[in-house]
Amino acid sequence: MSFELDALLNIPGVTVEMCSYQDQEVYLTLGLLTDACVCPHCQNHTQRMHQNRPILIRDLPVFGKRVYLRVPRRQFYCASCQRYFTERLDFAGWERRYTHRYEAYIYQKVQSSSLEQIAREEGLSFDQVQGIFNHQNAQKKTEDWGGVRRLSIDEISQRKGHKNFVTVVADIDRHKLLEMIPSHKQEKIVETLMQQPLAVREQVEEVSVDMWGGFPRVVAAVFPNAKIIIDRFHVMKPVNMELDQIRKQVGITDQGVRFILLKNREDLTPKESDKLTEILMGSKRLSMAYQLKEDFRSIYESSTTVVGGKERFEKWLTKAHSVYGKILQTIRTHLPAICNYFISRTTSGVMEGINNRIKLIKRQAYGFANFDNFRARTLAAFSN
Repeated sequence: MSFELDALLNIPGVTVEMCSYQDQEVYLTLGLLTDACVCPHCQNHTQRMHQNRPILIRDLPVFGKRVYLRVPRRQFYCASCQRYFTERLDFAGWERRYTHRYEAYIYQKVQSSSLEQIAREEGLSFDQVQGIFNHQNAQKKTEDWGGVRRLSIDEISQRKGHKNFVTVVADIDRHKLLEMIPSHKQEKIVETLMQQPLAVREQVEEVSVDMWGGFPRVVAAVFPNAKIIIDRFHVMKPVNMELDQIRKQVGITDQGVRFILLKNREDLTPKESDKLTEILMGSKRLSMAYQLKEDFRSIYESSTTVVGGKERFEKWLTKAHSVYGKILQTIRTHLPAICNYFISRTTSGVMEGINNRIKLIKRQAYGFANFDNFRARTLAAFSN
């Protein structure tokens, strides 16, 4: 029809013969520039067309309008092998009603939006959007673990309040989700991670985990050269929790007190510092517990070697015995892995950000009852 429309469409081997409009939709009638076709059975060329039944194929929108292509669907007869065959289109999949680029466009949108919202915006049904996503996702390669050196392993609930935990694995250096496992059981996690080649698993140097006892055993079984690192946040959290319990036990329950006690001392405002002094003057036990909490955090901030950090933690444990309780035994049990933090100061901070994004994906989808859908949608969101 015109060189301008052909250039705008940008599909090799076709020309726009007619353009029509209907409401917010554009219809382009296409013509194929070749009369012959290669037989897929014997590879001979044939020009003997048996029939032509045009079909509508959805393409990328333009100027805010939906675009549909009226495409010849030609069937040929091959005299060489005496068989009929339907011509394949380079720009659309077999028995698909969308161009490759439109399906890639929908797949990209799914990574940052809900299927329901995309269906409304594109004038598609939920099942159509889900079908496009599944079709595109099936063609994607599994996530590349090549070059991974530092990992973080954590768990997240698939459905809030249902305790069906999913184990998530992330590359710390690339800030990327690598795997989701539908279990929090040690055996299932090991089974899944062992599917990675030994050469890939051997190159992992550090794995950051929380203090659940199963994770260190998983790391030892799967990553033979990796140092186990107990994430700093997961160590400080129970220390802060015991400090808060002491606050309640000594009867200091004023509004805002908990926030001031748990906040880092150097981050307090002058007004908060004055309030802290007033709070600690009310209880010697709470004052000691608070100072021990700050001392514990200071070890993380200022220690530079594994040996030096371990010595300081051991002195702290002795000193804290008169104030803190069960957290002390937990720290002793995990002390070697806690001190591995000082090798390169690795944390699971990246994983916390990934978990927040996963929660957003769950909210957008109003939750996932099916793990395979949950995994596919989540991994897709981190594929770029």
